[in-house]
Amino acid sequence: MAQTNGTNGHTNGNTAHAPTNDTSPSDPIPATHLLASFAANAQTSQITPQLREKVKEVLLDFIGVTVGAITHADSTTPILTAITALQGPTVTKTSPGVCTVLTNGEPRFLKQYAGLLNAALGHSLDFDDTYAPGTLHAGVTSISAVLAEAESLANAGSPPSADEIMLAISVAYETTCRLGRELGYEAYSRGFHNTSTAGIFGSIAAVAVLRHLDTRTVEMAFGLAGSKAAGSMQYLDNGSWNKRLHPGFAVHDAFMCVALAEAGVIGASRILEGKSGFFKAYTPSESVHLGRLVQGLGEEWEWLGSSLKPYPACRMTHAFIESAGDMCAKRAKSSGQVSPEQIESVELRMSPANFILVGDPTPNKRHPTNVIDAQFSAYFQVAHSLLYGAKTGDMSPYSRLEDAAIHQLTDKISVKTDKSMSAFGAKMSIQWADGQSESTEQQFPLGETQHPFTRDKVEEKFMALAVPVYGEEKARKIVQVVDGLEKTSILQLLELLR
Repeated sequence: MAQTNGTNGHTNGNTAHAPTNDTSPSDPIPATHLLASFAANAQTSQITPQLREKVKEVLLDFIGVTVGAITHADSTTPILTAITALQGPTVTKTSPGVCTVLTNGEPRFLKQYAGLLNAALGHSLDFDDTYAPGTLHAGVTSISAVLAEAESLANAGSPPSADEIMLAISVAYETTCRLGRELGYEAYSRGFHNTSTAGIFGSIAAVAVLRHLDTRTVEMAFGLAGSKAAGSMQYLDNGSWNKRLHPGFAVHDAFMCVALAEAGVIGASRILEGKSGFFKAYTPSESVHLGRLVQGLGEEWEWLGSSLKPYPACRMTHAFIESAGDMCAKRAKSSGQVSPEQIESVELRMSPANFILVGDPTPNKRHPTNVIDAQFSAYFQVAHSLLYGAKTGDMSPYSRLEDAAIHQLTDKISVKTDKSMSAFGAKMSIQWADGQSESTEQQFPLGETQHPFTRDKVEEKFMALAVPVYGEEKARKIVQVVDGLEKTSILQLLELLR
């Protein structure tokens, strides 16, 4: 971890390393200060070839899933309409400092609203990248904040370099992922959505890198963010659009917190580790480890373990989708397309934590009638994959919400919990009507480092989402520009994405 910020000359005598002994949020490790110092003192010299490759991969994926919401998300128009009206008529495309919302033409949004919209659209398909240990999506908040702040700075005559942009994305991801790892699955049982509660801090870190903020200012912005971090899991009750807005709210509020901190507004101290702080409030986990949170900051990049999603559904269903798709393909070779009549029963096994989100046999999960309920239904996803297969980038499952064959098959699926299972592991057993039985077990879904999402799959997914919006020629141009990001200015990139 560098100790001197070469841009603003700020020096911090503390290191981002800390003891590795187990700790609780009340222990005296200054986690907030060390995390703020990490963002304030980050240097482009810390960018490794592996980080460069990963940033380009997640940026291309973010663009794809964000523009995909234009074609596939019914919430897009109402959200755009509301935020445009909220911003008011005094901001136009000729106003200084306005920013781009992907596929929405000339820049016309203040950066906080551009960040809100890009993040909300990027999360609308539940197709954005994930970080398994934190059970969250770090990209939508990180990249949306970086694009808006970078464009705003460029409009003001101080465009950040490509390396600064890649550094800001990396620091934002790292901050979000490390916080999510400490929140853990347990935060969901308290009713919070880690993507947004951790994402606001990552967004602040992104802005801090690009604006060259000092540690004190970042700490104050973090302190203010402790009162803005939010995201309720109650959206599962009726498949609401709250979830899609969560990362947008986080980015918007991050810009607010930074502006207040830069103006001298005092935020709460020790917001992460304090006795009434973030971890105390947001997770019931007894294994919050402040030493682990800050260990190796700037040298060990935890976010490199984040993964792209091949299927537009909750990550907890992905191993089931892939296994069911493989069974469908194998069965089809011998007896044609699978039908519900060919299957007597299906049993799924998953961790108790995953059961809460995707396995509970409530009516809206067993027979979902809207996209969000289907995204969080192991029943629907498995039935669809057994009948129609599984393909990277495929949005067609949600055109089959009323498919009678799917609903016939979901009634034959049971879900059981297995305390020996963790993360996204999946066990599936099928009893075929012809008397044959088949069982599979998969610990890591496609996209995890242990089961990698290859580059050809990255492009296959991007093209599936981008071509309907941009056309094939422009979509391929976007791939080329992102691959050569070091040769492109932020304004050139965003002009291509409008």
